[in-house]
Amino acid sequence: MSGGESGIAEGWSAEARLVVACLRRECGGGDSAAEMAIADAAALNWTLVASHAGHHGVLPLVYRRLRRTPGIAPERLERMRAEYYGNALGNLQMTRELARMAAALAAAGIETIAFKGPLLALQAWGDVSLRQFNDIDLLVRRKDAVRAAATLVEGGYLPRAMDLAQPRVALERASGDEFIRPGADWSIDLHWDLLPPYFDYGPEENALWRHAELRELEGTPIRTLGRADLALFLAVHGAKHGWSGLGSIADLAMILRAADAAERDALAEAARARGALRIAAVGAALAADLLGAPAGPALTRAAANDPAVARLVRGIKRRLFVNVGGRPPLYLEWAVPLGVIESARGRLRHLALRALYYAIRPVRALIVQSRRLLPNAPYPAKKMRAWPPPERRARAPQ
Repeated sequence: MSGGESGIAEGWSAEARLVVACLRRECGGGDSAAEMAIADAAALNWTLVASHAGHHGVLPLVYRRLRRTPGIAPERLERMRAEYYGNALGNLQMTRELARMAAALAAAGIETIAFKGPLLALQAWGDVSLRQFNDIDLLVRRKDAVRAAATLVEGGYLPRAMDLAQPRVALERASGDEFIRPGADWSIDLHWDLLPPYFDYGPEENALWRHAELRELEGTPIRTLGRADLALFLAVHGAKHGWSGLGSIADLAMILRAADAAERDALAEAARARGALRIAAVGAALAADLLGAPAGPALTRAAANDPAVARLVRGIKRRLFVNVGGRPPLYLEWAVPLGVIESARGRLRHLALRALYYAIRPVRALIVQSRRLLPNAPYPAKKMRAWPPPERRARAPQ
């Protein structure tokens, strides 16, 4: 797990190899294999390269690497260039909106933690334009959730599922809700729990508020997750989604690279305390194998002592580029989240709670849709998103 030659999986296309090689170089893990993959890029299917990069949420990073690579004609990168600048513009708009709503919540006396989105872009990459994201994530304390929802409504947003007349019902049945602003290209995900109950292996709630860091965004002070809590959250969040996107692996790789040896070992101890050591070990192993990130001795030992880690990493790598643009393979969607849970009791709990969660979703959707049939219903339809969004989509070079 120290990150030697890049961990290319058998069966990957040349286009997939190029995307990983570019990402490895951007993450500081360059080696001869990565350099060779980039050097041999001239004869590739560039539409497929852009599709792979966009699907995995790493198009800005791949484009930044390729535009500095000698021998690649600029017209081959025209589609990626258009999407790169479209993404940067959208990210800037969301960054300003985050600052606006964080200030409104603070004025209402509500403490928030912003995570993922613009703050993670700054923490991992130092630049809000270098991540792909389509929403804003805000965490509030459960006791403040109803007032926070009211503040978002005052700011022009409407809840996706929460009944404004009975908001406390949502607090009991969900860990958050999506708030949509009519006409906007983004939404705000308001969380009162960092993770859903069926995968609650992240940082302990009281501790993450104590460890939160204060950053300035567009002149507004905003709290975000401290680095140790962020690393554990990224590992758990990535595992929850089966590590189906390279962007999640790259974010974790950069946070691990920014940490010192003591912080990486502290991550292992925090993960162990939360029953998430295998979760953290799988994330660190992927970051090290694919992108050359330093995993640290404690997580390296954990991976070596747990045969399931290597098995899961192999399975994830084989399926990373399967069904690109569509739904992730069932292995990533179900087997990985189940496989990273170490105890049989935990796996049973995960299956039961996740089954309940998915059983309730159609009922919630039916309720939301039925409300929209009422006269003057204030609940907007959810805007379906694809990458790239239509307003950012460029015609492929002819």
